[in-house]
Amino acid sequence: MYKPTFPIILLCLFVKYIVFFFIIAFVNDRFKTLVIDKSVNGQELFINTLGYYIYALIFIVFLMLIFSMPIYFTFKVKNIIYFIILLSVILVIEYLIYNYLASQLNPINGVCNGMISLVFLILFFYRQIILIFKASI
Repeated sequence: MYKPTFPIILLCLFVKYIVFFFIIAFVNDRFKTLVIDKSVNGQELFINTLGYYIYALIFIVFLMLIFSMPIYFTFKVKNIIYFIILLSVILVIEYLIYNYLASQLNPINGVCNGMISLVFLILFFYRQIILIFKASI
């Protein structure tokens, strides 16, 4: 769909992390625990919701800064074996960083994060991935 330019990779990561944080907010009841349960009235609900989103956006920017360059350079590789190895290493590091910083009690969130990463990389860059496969044959 898209060429893996640096801005498009940033966009892909931003959308992916927004979707991921939205999913874990409601699947794991994080939003309920961190926002709704700590709110007494509408004003506190608004402030807590805003705080939750600001915290998530800061974490998203941090993760985007860490993983954008490695993913960008991974798409420069034209050998499918090296591409798969590099992408696998990036996903394992993403899993470890996410679990260490944000989800030590629930490692399934890191697995979910990795699966969503794969889905979004394929959705955004399936043509480039196919070209890498074809170039290696």
